[in-house]
Amino acid sequence: MKAPVPEILQKLAIVMAHPDDEVLWAGSALRAAEKIVLVYGELPCAPDLTAGRRAAMAAFPLPTLDWLAMTESGVFDSASWPEARETDYGLYPHPVLRVLRSFDADRYRAQFAAMRKALHPRLTGMRNVIAHGPWGEYGHEDHVQVFRVVASLADEMGFRLWVPAYVAPKSEVLMHRNLRYFGRPTPPMAIDAAFAEEIARIYKRTGTWTWFDSYQWPASERFLPWVPAGAAPGDDAVAADVQRIVFPSEDKAQRRRHLRWWRREAVRRALAWVNARRAG
Repeated sequence: MKAPVPEILQKLAIVMAHPDDEVLWAGSALRAAEKIVLVYGELPCAPDLTAGRRAAMAAFPLPTLDWLAMTESGVFDSASWPEARETDYGLYPHPVLRVLRSFDADRYRAQFAAMRKALHPRLTGMRNVIAHGPWGEYGHEDHVQVFRVVASLADEMGFRLWVPAYVAPKSEVLMHRNLRYFGRPTPPMAIDAAFAEEIARIYKRTGTWTWFDSYQWPASERFLPWVPAGAAPGDDAVAADVQRIVFPSEDKAQRRRHLRWWRREAVRRALAWVNARRAG
């Protein structure tokens, strides 16, 4: 007798920010999804990445891909982590913390409405949607914005929103701030490591893999259901439900070698202190 299809996999769409996010944060659900929507394409300060993404999307192995190819705003790592300031459109991007030459806070704010308009017809008829979480897994401003957009459509369109149960030290404070809005996780869902590697090889071949070359997929992953009114005590997610992302030891050392890193981190700590007092 065939096992019943888990609820999360019924009439499922996956919405992720960047090409490669889908295989990193929702790899267990890729084959089951009726639609895989990837939002971003062009990064104005990185033309080689933009061209590579076009090649990667053309070679993507599943016919369910829907690539919006929207232009990125370049706000990565510009929030005051770990005390990032939450907004209706995502996280507040501080110009003083900009990393990318194409940083455009105005585009980031305006992108909320544009993304919402683009996603509405694509999510029609879906019963479940997996998107990024409000802490952005390892802490990415674009990921948080995707969550905000999809969450704004959930009640109106009648689908259930799920987020990947992953966190990193950078995003842990924001995770704890938002966990009360999530219910208990799914059972562990197995990741097909061979298929994940097949997709990763496409990104590596096209120069668009943005994660670590040495990354090893976990055997399984879980997803948390969003409960916008807040989960009932005992039915809410807890920190132990969320899997910690393990970074290679060389990552931190490599970032610290950049002279600007020290200055940016001093400014970030000051902004985080201000935002923590404001939130508290």
